Amino acid sequence: MVLEKNAQGSELRNETRDVEKLPDGCPTLPSPLPAGKNLVTLSYQEPTTNQNGAPLTDLLYTTIYLGSLEKAQAIHVWTNNPRGGAFVIIRDFAVLPEMKLCVTATNWARKESVPTPLTQPTP
Repeated sequence: MVLEKNAQGSELRNETRDVEKLPDGCPTLPSPLPAGKNLVTLSYQEPTTNQNGAPLTDLLYTTIYLGSLEKAQAIHVWTNNPRGGAFVIIRDFAVLPEMKLCVTATNWARKESVPTPLTQPTP
């Protein structure tokens, strides 16, 4: 199962909110992009178990947190399956120097997981 989105499209722009700060543990991306590149493809796997290791049955959405010195944002990516497991691909994702980036998962009771750092983006 694959969820493919475009960061420049209205669907994700409508799910983007400014936040006061990023969750604790949201790391700065490890290295800068090549000169002239500021759009990447972001991908991650939805979780399939909760923090106790039990199979998920109530995943509502994942949240991509991103921030720089100037601002922080949260983007909700709604799931198609409450059991999770989808491979999420977001194309044309704009990044800034010294950007922090992580993902959390939220269940139907609106309980949010701790952040998971993402690996190096691909230009």
